[in-house]
Amino acid sequence: MSARSGRVKGGGGMHEIAYFEIAGPDVEKLASFYSRVFGWTPAPGPFPAYLSLAEGAGAGLPGGFRQDAPDRVLYIRVPDLQAALDAAVREGARVLIPPTRVPGVVHFALFEDPAGNRTGLVQ
Repeated sequence: MSARSGRVKGGGGMHEIAYFEIAGPDVEKLASFYSRVFGWTPAPGPFPAYLSLAEGAGAGLPGGFRQDAPDRVLYIRVPDLQAALDAAVREGARVLIPPTRVPGVVHFALFEDPAGNRTGLVQ
């Protein structure tokens, strides 16, 4: 999402998100949540209490889960906004903003995962 326009951008060019981290007090439980909801496949990371998502692990870009206080907001592009939100809720998420359309800008929703992280979905 561009800070200036609010529009979701795609591609693979410079100045786009290249890596992300999601933190929570129980890194295994947190990684398992995202694996069940989105099919991501985390692997042991380079540090204790860290799980990595290499490029091609299903997340669209490399990232990781770290054991820490809940931290970050990121937006995940999904093919079906309501289905993804329903899956998150089934796994223990709490809806913060239901599917909302901003005409000409974005269709999005926001939830809080079991560790307290706010996560956005865009379609």
